[in-house]
Amino acid sequence: MKNFSQYAQYYNILYKEKDYEKEVDYVDRLIRKYSAKDNKTLLDIGCGTGNHDFWFLTKGYKVAGIDQSSEMISIAKNQKLPKTRVQFYTANARSFVLRKKFDVAVSLFHVMSYLTTNEAAIDTLKNIYKHLIKDGLLVFDFWYGPAVLTQRPSLIVKNLIEGESFIKRTATPKINFNANIVDIHYQIEIKNKRNILKKVFTEHHLMRYLFLPELYLMLEIAGFKVLNCLKWMSLGEGVSESSWSGVIIAKKE
Repeated sequence: MKNFSQYAQYYNILYKEKDYEKEVDYVDRLIRKYSAKDNKTLLDIGCGTGNHDFWFLTKGYKVAGIDQSSEMISIAKNQKLPKTRVQFYTANARSFVLRKKFDVAVSLFHVMSYLTTNEAAIDTLKNIYKHLIKDGLLVFDFWYGPAVLTQRPSLIVKNLIEGESFIKRTATPKINFNANIVDIHYQIEIKNKRNILKKVFTEHHLMRYLFLPELYLMLEIAGFKVLNCLKWMSLGEGVSESSWSGVIIAKKE
């Protein structure tokens, strides 16, 4: 089963407490800090159900979002949108062609860590490069290797109530140390109020944790210059073994 197929319909429920507005405000501050020009157009790689993109609209960007999950894109297109619509496309990050260039590209919520091979990561970065104007910015977050190995992923159970349903998500991780990959086995159970099981399904998500030397090399191969690497949600603190999520700010040379 491909990622985010059945999972897609429960995605917004499972992450309803995620503060998308705060994250977009943070990324917008990074963009303004590291780019002297007035950025108008933004491309979101791995946009999912579009929750970041709607907030980017409120910052004045013209936004396009791509995701390889047709189920996620369908949800994004059917959400209520403020004023101007986002242009959503079902496409693969390695090979999409939009025939337009953007001032900024972002890839958020660890999309880059879903690229589990060097070839996939480099192809994606090269494709993003093609879709940016000269001096265009790329901002993305990722799983930072030293923190993942220090803290270690653990089993997480999440319980939610949505309408007449009880939803339980169990995330069971397994580390492949030789591949720098965490294999996360998701099991989703949906029960009614009488505790009768209505539906159960599973998905496997492979997540690559990354180290700065390999990241910098891949960005250099793709033609980018790294401007900074920070702890996620920080404007000045670098990554460390305590920061699971890092953020890269790079510029098209």
